Amino acid sequence: MKNIFFILLFIGLASSAIAQDAATVKVFADKKLSSITYTMRHPLHTWDGTSKDVNSVILTNADKSQLTQVAVSVKLSSFDSKNANRDSHMIEVAEGLKYPTISFSSTSIQTQGDIMVVKGNVSFHGVTQPINFEAKRKMAGTDLEISGAFTLKMTQFKIEPPSLLAVAADDEFKLNFKVVY
Repeated sequence: MKNIFFILLFIGLASSAIAQDAATVKVFADKKLSSITYTMRHPLHTWDGTSKDVNSVILTNADKSQLTQVAVSVKLSSFDSKNANRDSHMIEVAEGLKYPTISFSSTSIQTQGDIMVVKGNVSFHGVTQPINFEAKRKMAGTDLEISGAFTLKMTQFKIEPPSLLAVAADDEFKLNFKVVY
């Protein structure tokens, strides 16, 4: 009798776990609608570089109301600042041939209405650093748009800020993102 109880309990728990896994779906970003932009500042000017080659996947429930994980990756060479020399120099400074991508992987996502509190790790230039930020979620029909921004420092990833006329750019740079799933 005890064995039957434990077998039924095990079957119930296993069925629940299988149902929960079946309810979780992978959704990939729409590259046509997604972008990541960095903003850097030098005493002489400020510039942006944008990539529309955003690779991302989320784990979510079927109606995209509860995200459980997100992963994002973008090639450094895909950023366009509208100045080919500057883009080449940024790839050189960040050793883009040796470390071709910047990526993010979440460790925790907490949703509070339309705001998500996201924790995870950014990997850039062979260095991984923890980060926390807020993102805004917005549903448009069946599309889920996640947008936000956070600030990083080049030196925390062992990168010397680029310079112009022997004056270095600011160590801190901002990443703005809009990813549509």
